[in-house]
Amino acid sequence: MTRYRMLAVDLDGTLLAPDSQLTPRTRAAMERAIREYHVAVVIATGRRFHSARPIARDAGLTTPLVTHNGALVKDVETSAVYHYQPLDLDVARELLNLGKAFGADTIALDDPEGDGRILTDGVSERNASLRYYLELNRQYVHRVDNLPASVAAPITQVMFCGSCASMQALAEVLERDMAAEARLLMTTYPHNDMTILDLMHPECSKATGIAHVAAQFGIAPEEILAVGDNYNDLDMLHYAGRGILMGNAEPKLKAMGFELTAPNTEDGVAQVIETYIFGSSASPA
Repeated sequence: MTRYRMLAVDLDGTLLAPDSQLTPRTRAAMERAIREYHVAVVIATGRRFHSARPIARDAGLTTPLVTHNGALVKDVETSAVYHYQPLDLDVARELLNLGKAFGADTIALDDPEGDGRILTDGVSERNASLRYYLELNRQYVHRVDNLPASVAAPITQVMFCGSCASMQALAEVLERDMAAEARLLMTTYPHNDMTILDLMHPECSKATGIAHVAAQFGIAPEEILAVGDNYNDLDMLHYAGRGILMGNAEPKLKAMGFELTAPNTEDGVAQVIETYIFGSSASPA
């Protein structure tokens, strides 16, 4: 059995249970992997740094955090920026204008060195999920009159959020017209009828983020074990020596042929660790 030196793991729908907490079994498996097997556990998430950081600290992780789907990698303790791939200013404005013309609810994210700002010029009443997100993060929200006109420097990402059908239609336009200028990463939650479209630097993905961290630790791709549950995890799953999909992933993802683990309601990540890090052929370093 290959000895895996890094576990790259998504947060929502993967590492975290549906209540957004670490279960005792998953926590214990991670702690043992780090302590006895010297595995670098790296969170790779679409979340902002300041949203992911408390989870990493609670789990006792000291490895760099891969956030914003790979666009920003920071030190979990000092907040030092190790890697940053922002969207070009002109591209960001073009995306924001396209979203406005499409009627999409839109936010822009910037300030990588600081706490991370969330720029918005308003969200429709129908988009309860995004309104709730902004309320939860209100200390970081910066309200402006016109979002495209207010962006004055390269930004971390543009995000569109809405119903699955409307975001699928917007995604098709973005893929047709903007594929060379921006990377589109889609996260779908069919049970909530919600899809998030993240637009990033065209060379950015969770794979580029974990590759940067792996290089810091001298870890080869074949020594990486990666686990995720959604479309924005695909590059990471392909990049890693072994990529495993959560059992709670939607059917279209399961049809892609990835190895499956149990859903996040049944400690799927813990089962991966127990099988591939604590397995009978693996031994502590």
